[in-house]
Parts: sequence; C-alpha cells; structure tokens
Amino acid sequence: MALTAGQVTANSTSAVLLHQTDADGCDILVAADIGAGQHVCLGPSGVTTSTGYIFDGGRDIHFTMPAGSALYVIANSGTCTVSKLVSD
Repeated sequence: MALTAGQVTANSTSAVLLHQTDADGCDILVAADIGAGQHVCLGPSGVTTSTGYIFDGGRDIHFTMPAGSALYVIANSGTCTVSKLVSD
C-alpha cells in the first residue's frame, strides 16, 4: 500500500480533479481550507454547486473510492485549497 498526499485549488468557475483512482480503487481522506460562509462540493466529473455533496471546512471526510473512479471539487465562491491523503 502506498500513501500519497496532495492539494488542489478549487474555484467557483469549473470543477477541478482532486483524485483519479487506479484499477484497485483507494481510501481517501479529504479536508478543505475554507473561509467563513464558503463550502466546496464533491462529486463526479461535471459536478456543480447544485449537484455535488456539500462539504464545509473545519472537518474532514473519509471514504473508499471504487476502481477507475474520479473525484472532482468545485467551490461555491472564490477559491480555496482542498487537501487529500490517499492510501492505494
């Protein structure tokens, strides 16, 4: 099992790829550095602020991603940093 970490800058104009799994899938821990009144939305390619899973700052979320899947993120306003810790 490999452990990797990374960050992306989410913006409010288009969804950004946070992680793409390989043939084995992975466990992922996601955290966001978000200002007051701001949130990000997580989801598949094409996610929007009205279709994604709303994720607020100040906490993290852990889940298992299936093989061959991708996770995207978009901010409701401005920009923010979204971090990931992945175990393949």
